[in-house]
Amino acid sequence: MNKELEILIKLQSVDQFIVERKRDQQEIPKRLESLKKELEKARNNLEEAKKEKKELALKRREKEKLLDELAEKIADRKGRLFKVKSNEEYAALLKEIETFKEEISSTEDEIIIMLDKDEEIAQKIEEAEKKVKELERILKEEEKKCNELIQKIEKELKQAEEEKQELWQNLSDRIQRLYEKLKNTKGSAVARAANQTCHGCFTELPPQTFLEVKKGEKMIQCPFCGRILYYWEEEKPQDEG
Repeated sequence: MNKELEILIKLQSVDQFIVERKRDQQEIPKRLESLKKELEKARNNLEEAKKEKKELALKRREKEKLLDELAEKIADRKGRLFKVKSNEEYAALLKEIETFKEEISSTEDEIIIMLDKDEEIAQKIEEAEKKVKELERILKEEEKKCNELIQKIEKELKQAEEEKQELWQNLSDRIQRLYEKLKNTKGSAVARAANQTCHGCFTELPPQTFLEVKKGEKMIQCPFCGRILYYWEEEKPQDEG
């Protein structure tokens, strides 16, 4: 095979490797970003649950304060019972006492409901804290893996760039320009020719052109897409006899 053609095949392979690894490199922050968003959501849920528990505790204290006030009112009205001078006043005080008792009963029911709710929120907080810790652990591990992967990719890219430079220096200026032009306009500069077809544009090649490509003695470009062609046929499996 023509020496420069052989170099071009290797060069394109290295270029493709560099593109793929750079793409992998760009995907790494996205993996972490997804985990960070999930962790942020879990932390927000935890804070909301803590806030809900705090607000519920404040409401419960208000209800407990109301119970104390109602108890004081009942004690006050009971004290007045011994001082009233008419049945009407006595009956009115008894009615107030009964109303206060009913309010106490209703308030106590509300407090019981709040206590049950408080237990539910406490359970929610416990679960939220576990989730946050678990996500923090996963994120820490993933950050370590990603950092290791970044270092690995950077090392591979450095080696690939060095290999590319070495290959590049062994090409003539004309072939360098042709390679860059084709890579920029077609996406790839070199294409496989097989079954009398250019596998860059998938157009059938003239017989003479395909024959010249098979020889591999000189640089042949596809007459349709301009890519530099090299011959390679997949080996057909032998029939089992």
